[in-house]
Amino acid sequence: MLRRKLLMYLSMLVGLLVVVAVAAIWLLQGVLSDLDHTGTQDAAVAENANQMSVIISGIEIELREIQIGRERHLDNLLEQVETLRKCTKEFGAEYLRPLPEGKPLFDNILRTMPVFERHVGMLATTEDGQLAIGHTTEAMSASVVMRKDIMSLSRMMHEHLTREQAAALAWFRWLVLALAIVFLLVINISVMVLMRMAHMILRPVDQLVEASRRLAHEEFDHRVVVAQDDEFGELARAYNHLAEELQANDQRKLETLAQTAVMLNHELNNASAIIKLQLRMIERQANGNAAFERSLRQINESLARMTAVVEALKRVRRIVLTDYSADTKMLDLQRSVQEEPAEQV
Repeated sequence: MLRRKLLMYLSMLVGLLVVVAVAAIWLLQGVLSDLDHTGTQDAAVAENANQMSVIISGIEIELREIQIGRERHLDNLLEQVETLRKCTKEFGAEYLRPLPEGKPLFDNILRTMPVFERHVGMLATTEDGQLAIGHTTEAMSASVVMRKDIMSLSRMMHEHLTREQAAALAWFRWLVLALAIVFLLVINISVMVLMRMAHMILRPVDQLVEASRRLAHEEFDHRVVVAQDDEFGELARAYNHLAEELQANDQRKLETLAQTAVMLNHELNNASAIIKLQLRMIERQANGNAAFERSLRQINESLARMTAVVEALKRVRRIVLTDYSADTKMLDLQRSVQEEPAEQV
C-alpha cells in the first residue's frame, strides 16, 4: 500500500515535470523558429532588393551609353530587363503576402514594368536617332520610378520584418518569464509532494522508534496510533499487540507475586508471632545478661526486616531484576515498588 502511494506520487511528479519540460521546449522552439525565419526573410528581402537595384543600375548605365551615342548593346540590355522581370515576380510572390500595405507600390512597379520594357524594346527596332533618344529618356524615367518604388517597398518590408522580430523577442521574454514562474510553481509543488512523502514515512517511523524505547523501559501500557492503512499501520498494530501481550504477561507475574507475598506474609506472621512470644519468655530469664539481650534484639530486628520485605512484595508494581551473581538474576525490590519505571542500563 505505501509502495503504491509513493510510486503514484513519484509518477505524478515525474509526469508533471515531463509535461512542463516538453511544453517549454516546444514553445521555445517555436519562438526561435520565428526569430530565425524573420532574420532569414529579412536577409532575403535585402538581397532581392539589392539585386533588383543592381539590375536597374546596369540598365541605366546601358541606357546612358545609348543616350550619349555609344554603340548599343541591346542584347545585354534585354537580358537584364528579363532578369528584372523575374526578380520582380519573385519578390511579389515570396515577400509581399504578409505586407498588404506594400501592394500599391508593387502594383505601380508592375504598371511601370511594361512601359519600361516597351521603350527598351523600341530601342531594338527603331532606326531613327531622335526616336531612340525619346525612348531612352522614357526608359530612364521608368527605371527611376521603379528604383524608387523598389527601395520604398524594400524599406517597408524591412520595417515590417523588424516589427515582427521585435514582437517575437517580446513574446520570447514573456515566455521565459512565464516558464520561470511555471518552473517555480513546479518546484514548489515538487517540494510539497516530497515533504508529504517524507511525512508519510518519517512520522510513523518516529512514533515506532519512540514506542520501541518505551517498550525497552518496560512501559507496556504505551500504544502507537498510526492513522495509515499501510505497512506502517500493520507494524503499529503488531507493536500494540506485542505490548498488550507483554503487559498481560507482566500483570500475571505481578498477580502471582502478590499471591505469593500474601501466602508468605500469612505464614511469616504466624511464625513471627510464635518466635516473638518465645523471645519475650527468654528475655525474662536473661537476668541482665547484656550479650544475651543483644542477641535477642538482633533476632527481633531480623524478624522485622523479614516482615517488611514480605509487606513490600505485596506493593510490587512491576518486575525489575538485578544481577545476583554472574549467571543469576534476582528481584530488585526497591525499584520494583516504585511508581515510575527506572531506566535499565
